[in-house]
Amino acid sequence: MSTDRPDVTESAYSLDAGHLQVETDVVRFGTRRFGVNTSQEELALNHANVKLGLTSRLDVQLVVESYTRQTERPTNRAEPSTYRAGFGDLTLRLKRNLWGNDGGRSALAVMPFIKLPTGRSCGNRAWEGGVVVPFALQLPRDWSLGSQLQTTLIRDEDSGYNCVELAPTVTVGHDLYKTLGGFVELAGSWDTREQGRSLTVNGGPIWRVSDNLQLDLGINYPLTADTETTYFLGVSFRR
Repeated sequence: MSTDRPDVTESAYSLDAGHLQVETDVVRFGTRRFGVNTSQEELALNHANVKLGLTSRLDVQLVVESYTRQTERPTNRAEPSTYRAGFGDLTLRLKRNLWGNDGGRSALAVMPFIKLPTGRSCGNRAWEGGVVVPFALQLPRDWSLGSQLQTTLIRDEDSGYNCVELAPTVTVGHDLYKTLGGFVELAGSWDTREQGRSLTVNGGPIWRVSDNLQLDLGINYPLTADTETTYFLGVSFRR
C-alpha cells in the first residue's frame, strides 16, 4: 500500500485497479500568529482522501474536508474572538502513473486537480485548480526519497484576483523496523503575492499495522513567519 500521506509529498504510485483506499486526518490541529495582533487556531476532523483504482496506472480521488473549526483570537483579550465552523471544500484529483507501478527503483506521476468551493463558512468560495508532479526513488538500506512540484491557480481573498502558487517538496523516509518507519520533509510554497511564501520542516513515525492498514502521526513545524504549526494523527486503509 502506497499512500499520499502523512507527508505533504504525494505518492508517485497509483492505486491498483478495483481497489478502494481511504486516507484521513482523524484529527489535525494548527495554530499561527498574524503579526502581533491576531492568532488563529484550526481544528480539522476527518479530512479524508477517498481513492478508487481505475486501471493499472490510473486512479481517481476525492478529498473531503468533513469538518473544520477556525478561531481567530485578538491579542487584546478585551476584544471578542471570532469562529467559523462547518463542512469544507471538495477536491477532485486524477493520478496517472507514468512509470514505476510495475517495478523499478523510481516512479513518476502526474496528478491534475480541481477544488470545488462547497464550503460555506470555511474556505474562500472560489474554484481553484492545478497539477502535481510527484517523483519517488528507492535508495539502499531501506531509505526512500520523494519530491514533487505543485502548481496551483489560487484566489486571493483580499484582492479578489487569481495568482499562481508553486509548492516544491522533498522528503526522506526510512524503515526503523519491519512495521515501523518514519519521514523527514521540507515543504515550501511561493506565490505571486507580496508576502506569499512559507517553509516548514515536517516529520513523524509511520506504523504499518498490516499490508492494508497504516497509522501515522507528526508535526509540520514552520521555518518562516506567519506560517502554521500543525499536529496531526491519521489512518489509511485499503480494500
